Amino acid sequence: MGAVFFIYLQVVMPINFLQNIKMSMSPKSELITGEGGLYEQLQTENILGIHVFSCRDLKPSQSLFNDGLPSLIFMPRKSDTVHLRDKGETVRFNSAWVCCGVIKNTCWKVPEGLEYILVLRFKPSSFYSLFNVSPSVFHSNPICNLEDIVSESWMQVFDKMYEKNTISDRISFLDKALSSAQANDCCPHILSEAIEYIEDKKGNTTVLNVLNQLGKRVNSKWLHRNFVKYIGISPKRYILLQRFIYTYGQYEKGKSEDLFEVALLSGYYDYNHFFKDFKRYIGIAPSQYTWE
Repeated sequence: MGAVFFIYLQVVMPINFLQNIKMSMSPKSELITGEGGLYEQLQTENILGIHVFSCRDLKPSQSLFNDGLPSLIFMPRKSDTVHLRDKGETVRFNSAWVCCGVIKNTCWKVPEGLEYILVLRFKPSSFYSLFNVSPSVFHSNPICNLEDIVSESWMQVFDKMYEKNTISDRISFLDKALSSAQANDCCPHILSEAIEYIEDKKGNTTVLNVLNQLGKRVNSKWLHRNFVKYIGISPKRYILLQRFIYTYGQYEKGKSEDLFEVALLSGYYDYNHFFKDFKRYIGIAPSQYTWE
């Protein structure tokens, strides 16, 4: 039985949904509980976790971010739609959508009265194998309609999920469906070591440090090639995404701290270095951002 759980969390915005996960767990976690105290071990080993996030009292415009891992998002009803503001243009998605890779300057227009979203975070190699999707799909489109990238048979499975009336029943259904599916999780063990090291360092590292940690077993070309093959992005980009989300989370957790000091302690060279990342991913300067 896989050590995977679902959580009910009360948090404030989509990027905080992710930073809440990242700040409250480690790759070695055996037990994760949320504010609501609801958790359950899942059968499937193809996913890292299933999370139910409350969307009550969210502000109407929420910044989106992804740490490089495939995430499948379900709205409460099949008839629901999603509207995102992507670099100034409004884009519409259906009730089931996927994000993976590098998301820049994209906001979610939260529907009034939305109760929750259901999020599945996958092991990258399992996701690409299960749904027969190439990582390159997300290079130019980090956010996609689920139906645009998976087979009709999988969409029929997710349609049946929407027929379940409760969140628990939906999670149990997804657990069984994903447990019975065959996935070729062929991610090399040494690559998993590299990912775990980057997580342990919270992105405050370099590709050279990762290579030194792995020893003489791999070189930079092997690491780059296999990151792109199994994760979909380069090791440098993966490191940068982890550093940003952990820096964001550290400041969000204790806003009395100086943001400049937090950025330096997280591995940024100076405040301008963090400022550029913040504008790239969020679209505005940290000083203009409404911290919750």
